[in-house]
Amino acid sequence: MSFIGTAKEFFGFGPYDDAEDAYYDDQQYRETREAREHAAPQRAQHVERAPREPIARSFTPEIISTAPRSYNDAKEIGEPFRDGDAVIMDLTDLDAADAKRVVDFAAGLCFALRGSMLNLARNTGSRRRVFAIVPENARISTDELKRVARL
Repeated sequence: MSFIGTAKEFFGFGPYDDAEDAYYDDQQYRETREAREHAAPQRAQHVERAPREPIARSFTPEIISTAPRSYNDAKEIGEPFRDGDAVIMDLTDLDAADAKRVVDFAAGLCFALRGSMLNLARNTGSRRRVFAIVPENARISTDELKRVARL
C-alpha cells in the first residue's frame, strides 16, 4: 500500500470494509440498551449546607510589623497573615510602583482569606504609607495597630 493510501486509511478516508464494522445486533446489547432507556431518570441530590460559622481560635493573633524593601519581601507579609497573625506594613521607603504591588498582593491575601485591610496613616497628618491586614476573626482594634506602628 502506498503512503497516501495508508494516510487515507489512518484518517478514515480509505475504503470502507463492512467486515471490520462492529456488530451490535446481539440480544444482550438490545436488552441493556432497552433497560437504560426505561430506567427512571436520576435526580441530582441537593445538599443543604449550614451557614459557615467562624472557626474558634485557640490562640490570640500576634501583630507582626514589617518594612519591606522591595516586592520580593512580600513573603514577610504573606506567611504570618496565612498563619492567622495581623501584619503591619510600612511602605514609606518603597518606590510608588513597588508599594502598589505590595498593596495589591496584600489585598489579594485579604480577599482569599477573608481578612480586612486598613490604611493606618490616613488622617494622621503623616506622610508615611502604613497599612495593616487583619485576619477575619481577629479582635484587634485600630488603636492597637496604630500604637504598634508608632503612629
